[in-house]
Amino acid sequence: MPHISGPADGPVAVTGASGYIGAQLVKNLISDGYTVRGCVRDATRQDKVGYLNALNDQGPGSIEILSRDLFQAADGVYDDVFQGCSVVFHVAADLGTDPTYGDRSPQRTFDGCMTTTTGVLDSCAKAGSVQRVVYTSSLAAVAGLGSGGAPGDGYEYQDDDWAGAGPYETIEHRWTVTSPRTGELRKLWTLERQAYAMGKVEAEQYAYKWGAETGIDVVTCNPCHVLGPLMGKAHNTTWQQRIGQMLQGENGHEGRGNILWNIIDNRDIAESQRLMAVSDVATNGSRYILAATEASGELTVQQLIDTLQQIYPDTDIAGDYAPPPTADTPHAKSTKAIRELGLTTHSVRDTLTATVDSLISVAGIVPKAR
Repeated sequence: MPHISGPADGPVAVTGASGYIGAQLVKNLISDGYTVRGCVRDATRQDKVGYLNALNDQGPGSIEILSRDLFQAADGVYDDVFQGCSVVFHVAADLGTDPTYGDRSPQRTFDGCMTTTTGVLDSCAKAGSVQRVVYTSSLAAVAGLGSGGAPGDGYEYQDDDWAGAGPYETIEHRWTVTSPRTGELRKLWTLERQAYAMGKVEAEQYAYKWGAETGIDVVTCNPCHVLGPLMGKAHNTTWQQRIGQMLQGENGHEGRGNILWNIIDNRDIAESQRLMAVSDVATNGSRYILAATEASGELTVQQLIDTLQQIYPDTDIAGDYAPPPTADTPHAKSTKAIRELGLTTHSVRDTLTATVDSLISVAGIVPKAR
């Protein structure tokens, strides 16, 4: 289907509207005049929706916040929400960390990406008004998470790369590899981290097939390491949480793996998502890596610590932590999004500053004085 022209084409829906990426998307859409139907798990939780409601005072667009459980997507809980919407921004994904649904497991992580997405798409098809779906995937679907078959250090991932790529007969076959150390087969689909990459790959590929069958374009962004301003305390997780730990004099990297910090600002993700909805270049299956703009946005752990120390000279960044050598991966750029969508990105310094300032003002992090 053709792209939309803008807010005049009708309301839009956002799943995962209260999340770190979703909330910035809602803010971006409202500032551009859209009427947004924001879906969250519990619309009564002010700690999760207060900052969204406040956006109604800023305009010129508006948001209506609706309680919808992502894990009930297959039951049609989004059917009424998507009625009359021109675009659905599917941002939500359960990473298996919410105790509401029981213990963490690879299956839950997979279902939080793949199974829920099929239900969301079913509701999009029923609506009869949706012209485009903008899906938030991950660089994990491009590069994988320890998938065993990834290119070596220094490889620059491209927008058409796939984790676990190859001629496979089954999902299990795709995610079973030979251990380079022991020569034994490893069933990666039984591990949580790989289940996330697997879920994103399978969800993306299913969505493109669905788009071809229904005539509703599915356009995808694949963010790498997301930083940027927090809008609520609940956003103090994953990569931004590690920054907060460094501010408190801790290493913030224990057990995280020594890979490059390939940084994309959540405000840039939001802008790219809005641009995807109106792009006349993007079509079904278009895929955009969202990562560093240039090599200066791909930082080793030591470079990250040094940069933060330069910006905040009176703060004891990461204490006496001396990081081991950083693996020369992942390398990826937002080149295609900049070229095709006209995306303009924040500098790494701007992103780090916005992240830290909001960790202090919103999340209540108290930096350790030097």
